[in-house]
Amino acid sequence: MRAQLAYTLRLMREIKNMSQNDLAKELYTTRETIAAYEGRRNHPDEDFCKRLDEFFNTGEMFQGLWFHAQREHLNEWFEAYVVHETEATEIRTFQPLYIPGLLQTEGYMRATTPPREKDEQFIAQRLSRRDILTRDTNPPHLFVVLDHAAVLRRWRDANVMREQLQHLLDVGEAPHIHIQAVRITDGWHPGLDGAMVLLTKADRSHVGYVEAQFGGRLIEDPAEVTLLGIQFDEIRCHALSERDTRALIRKTMETIQDDPVA
Repeated sequence: MRAQLAYTLRLMREIKNMSQNDLAKELYTTRETIAAYEGRRNHPDEDFCKRLDEFFNTGEMFQGLWFHAQREHLNEWFEAYVVHETEATEIRTFQPLYIPGLLQTEGYMRATTPPREKDEQFIAQRLSRRDILTRDTNPPHLFVVLDHAAVLRRWRDANVMREQLQHLLDVGEAPHIHIQAVRITDGWHPGLDGAMVLLTKADRSHVGYVEAQFGGRLIEDPAEVTLLGIQFDEIRCHALSERDTRALIRKTMETIQDDPVA
């Protein structure tokens, strides 16, 4: 639906024989904004779509496209992302608050899934994602950077986090899985802007994904994916080595074990 919105905008502009600059002037915006909307590097908001309908005299067509594009953003991103993930030969991910889905235990997954989404089919779908890491043919190389907060966060049942941290130690032994953490005492780092994933496929194409409230956004524009890759590398520069990360995880497990409240 987002692609349809971008296509319709370009089509209506060309029917009026207008350049991007011409349309930008009529709508009191910039040519770069129109180009970003048509190229799907960015997406118009509801107010801008209302202005488009008024200018092109299209009733509520653009507003309707916007509405359905938002529904797609909220409800269908996961399915679209999983298709790309399954085809990936390399996965790079940063998570500031949670253990990444591919490394979650079932207990952790159930503890962190909102009640409205906690049905068995959804849990089974999430669990099946992990199979790509143990498949016989070309499992993807997984590079994970965690913020320390994701390691420290506990749940009502301390056993959930102990099991999860042990799982990180276990899977981290695999030669194609690399886990690092950024210590909370090291202060600010670029990852505090939010979670991200970068996927590389066999044909060397790249897809990005960033998380947000109520959903996420796939990033396929090469320029944006490149910038996302640079940001991941900058975050990784702040991280502990794999060896020191394992020591940090073990120390956290000991703290949970010794805490009488836990």
